[in-house]
Amino acid sequence: MIAKHFFEGGPYFMFPIFIMWLVVIFLAAKIAINYFSEKRNIEKLKRINTIILFSGSITFLFGIFGQIIGFFQILDVIEREGKVAQCLIAGGLKVTLLSVIYGFALLLVSSIVWFIYRNLLKK
Repeated sequence: MIAKHFFEGGPYFMFPIFIMWLVVIFLAAKIAINYFSEKRNIEKLKRINTIILFSGSITFLFGIFGQIIGFFQILDVIEREGKVAQCLIAGGLKVTLLSVIYGFALLLVSSIVWFIYRNLLKK
């Protein structure tokens, strides 16, 4: 299903979003591993934690940007063709929401991870 959404939502917007998912997962694992090591640097872990939240926020904004571009394309087709079936408009709107949904999901995950690690690193 993710691969279907990747191509349906447009690889120009979905590829960076999926890359950011991998970055957030990697950074979250890096904090967890380094937190339990003997040579942990709390300040470095706090910076990485901030990067996690920033990555989620940027990804959500990038998804909204993709949706705006999609809306523009939908309106361009409606203007060019005149009468367009409602099912085609609904399908186009559904496609524009894919990048926003994946970006928002990453924002939620990164916010939860940030909050947990923030409280864990408060020493």
